[in-house]
Amino acid sequence: MQQSTAFEKIKTLIAEDDKTISLIYEIGLSEEVFEKRFLTNGDDVLEVYKEWGPDILILDIMLPGTSGYAILKAIREEMPGTGGAIIMATSLSDRTAVMDCMELGVQGYMVKPFTHKEISQRILGYYQKTNPKKAASASAFIETIKARAAEPDSEVKTTEAESAG
Repeated sequence: MQQSTAFEKIKTLIAEDDKTISLIYEIGLSEEVFEKRFLTNGDDVLEVYKEWGPDILILDIMLPGTSGYAILKAIREEMPGTGGAIIMATSLSDRTAVMDCMELGVQGYMVKPFTHKEISQRILGYYQKTNPKKAASASAFIETIKARAAEPDSEVKTTEAESAG
């Protein structure tokens, strides 16, 4: 637990109206690494983005209310100095949609569906474009968490063996 207090969490704003995809983010983005806020309506995104100042904004293009594309365009035109990574996550895979977002300076474009197992590293890979040091630190921290989870718990086994004897 000592490391998690030293690690500054990555503030991640997720604009997604699909409950299944939101669950993938909830499970796949570790609570030790990502501080997450979820929005389901595009009309709320700009206000929360301005107030909270997330490190990462994950935007679905097809949101109720204001579209993810319109939000992206507004951020790039009205707030050009914001340094957070913007990642589009959508089921739209046509070249025009991808190119439109790339022209507006997104750091990443993910086509749905994706799994909870891959999402963390993909997002950190895109985040690396805006904050390489913090992204590398987060990746290393995730690997440490995975390694700890994979270690056999010898203390519990010893205690169980002592109880049985």
